Amino acid sequence: MKAAVFALVLICLGSSWTCAESQPLGSSSTNDMPKFSRRYAESTIASDMSKIVDSMVQKNFVNYLLNQREKKSEPTMADDSDTRIFNDLLKKEFVMWVQSKANAFKNQ
Repeated sequence: MKAAVFALVLICLGSSWTCAESQPLGSSSTNDMPKFSRRYAESTIASDMSKIVDSMVQKNFVNYLLNQREKKSEPTMADDSDTRIFNDLLKKEFVMWVQSKANAFKNQ
C-alpha cells in the first residue's frame, strides 16, 4: 500500500515538473484558465493523497499503542505460578476449615 502511494506521488510530481518545463514562467497566453484548472486538480490530488497518508499514519499509531497495551497486560510466568501456589494453599486451608467444622458438628 505504501509503495503504491509513493508511486502515485512520484507520478504526480513528475507530471507537474514536465508541465512546468514546457512553458516559460513569464509567458502569458490565452489558455491561462486550463493551466489554473490543471494546477487546481494537481493540488487537489496532492491534498487527497496527504489525507490518505495521514490516516494511514494515525491507524499505525493506534495499532502501536494497542500492541503496547497488550504487551503490558500479559502476565508473566512467575506471576502465574505464584498465583497458582497461592490458590492451592487457599483451597487446602478452606478444605481443612470445612472438615474441622464438620467434625465439631458431629461431636455435638
